[in-house]
Amino acid sequence: MSSGTARLAAHAAGLRFEQLPPVAVEAAKTVVLDTLGAMLLGSAPAYDGARIVGEMVGAFGGAPECTVVGRDFRTDVASAALVNGVLGYQADAEGAGVARQHAAAVLVPAALSLGEREGVDGRRLIAALAAGYDVAGRIDRAAEPGHHFAHSFHPSAVFGHFGAAAAAASLLGLDAARTENALGLAGMTAGGLAVWIQAEREDPRPFVIGMAAHRGVVAALLAGLGMGGPRGIADDGKYTIYDAFTGAMHLDELGRDLGERYLIAEHSGFKRYPCCGGGGIHASIAAVLRLVDEHGLDAAEIEAIVDRVTPETGVGVPLKSHSTEYLLAVAAARREIAPDAIVVDYRLRDPEVARLCRRVEIVPDAALAARSPGAAVVELRLRGGRVLRATVRHRPGSPADPLPPEEIEAKFLRYASTRLPRAQAARVRDLVARLDELPDIAELAELLAVPEP
Repeated sequence: MSSGTARLAAHAAGLRFEQLPPVAVEAAKTVVLDTLGAMLLGSAPAYDGARIVGEMVGAFGGAPECTVVGRDFRTDVASAALVNGVLGYQADAEGAGVARQHAAAVLVPAALSLGEREGVDGRRLIAALAAGYDVAGRIDRAAEPGHHFAHSFHPSAVFGHFGAAAAAASLLGLDAARTENALGLAGMTAGGLAVWIQAEREDPRPFVIGMAAHRGVVAALLAGLGMGGPRGIADDGKYTIYDAFTGAMHLDELGRDLGERYLIAEHSGFKRYPCCGGGGIHASIAAVLRLVDEHGLDAAEIEAIVDRVTPETGVGVPLKSHSTEYLLAVAAARREIAPDAIVVDYRLRDPEVARLCRRVEIVPDAALAARSPGAAVVELRLRGGRVLRATVRHRPGSPADPLPPEEIEAKFLRYASTRLPRAQAARVRDLVARLDELPDIAELAELLAVPEP
């Protein structure tokens, strides 16, 4: 048990709810609530990716053992993990990332699906999520920083395979040896090109997240049945995950504070706006909204928007969820980023959005990023020559500027109520609030089904 992979496997296999500090337990509940709201929002028929994957799974059939969130049928656990995983990232509204990953989008769907099948209680679900965060986050942190997107891989997908496998192994009660097999099997299939960022439609984007949830669950199921896996998938050597994806490794990160710090309590925060939170996009949106609201501006008064942000912010990206030009134009013209902003193309509905999209200038500012990562400075140039300027130093919802609990709850109710009756959404909220007392998470999962109209 000397390798880093073996230490992570032993940690995931041995982690129990009773070991978790209260801050980790409360963080897990909030992660679940926020992610379920995002999944329900993304289950609307207008979101093509989840709808199409759901139709495929529904046509396949499968043992009716797991809830498909936002749909009116049940299916087998592997298929449910796929659909629910796609839903995790479909609306781009979930938060609680870790390292460079949309961890919640992978782990909550995977754990919910398998946990329902296994009839686990809420405490085991929380422990499994904590294990998944620790494994996925530490393997990611041991990789070469900044390498993934530069080489076209999506870290949420690559490292999400390991988190899903660890969470699933925990729910299945696998011992350390079989958990390491599950990690090895998941690593063999890990992947996920970030080429979706060049797509004009949103539907391929969440597919890699769904596959990470699906393959992680399948890897743990196979390991539980006795299938061997390659050992040392996250160790120093040829053919390991680092050799394949990063070319460098920092293996001391695998065991750093393992069992003392729980990464689920150190996540990146929650999103205020349903769109990409990378770079300074959310700070830029907040700056635009501040100026528009404080000065009572009408969109027609705005001649141009100048956005100074970290260099990694999306410039010229066709996807609405990642397009700074589109999102700032929507914020300026409509005074919000509505839940449907990345599904409905407001450039086709609102002439001012279309006009302002062409008048957004992105100025990458490495010095600003160095002083405060995720910060933004926005100028609104008004007709007549007047210039308004706002600085937002931290991404809204980040640990440096966290969303208050009441805003996270309101966000959940708003998103969930797009698919569920308000009273049913409130029931989900109440069950998550006492997740550590829930004797069987099936009670929660079953409330997430939505009858077809």
